[in-house]
Amino acid sequence: MERVRSLSTAPTELDELQEIARIATRTALEEYERIPAESEKNLTLGTFFDGDDRVLELYIAGERPADAVVISSARVNRKAKTVSVVISNLTKKANP
Repeated sequence: MERVRSLSTAPTELDELQEIARIATRTALEEYERIPAESEKNLTLGTFFDGDDRVLELYIAGERPADAVVISSARVNRKAKTVSVVISNLTKKANP
């Protein structure tokens, strides 16, 4: 009989950190004008590791990597579960 490895559907540490980043980024973006509709189809999430931090960048992909426009960068510490978000290349909403 052949043994088949099952795929785990349990959340991983990165899934948990992505959710922390998603919530913090969404909250931070509330202060900014909406991303242009024509750019939404090119939104991409990139992740890289920096020591105990996981940096999740939301960016508008370009034709070449150098053409990408970073919208937000969320740095989540994997041990403390703290997060900081920096928004760039968007306009803050005018105060009513």
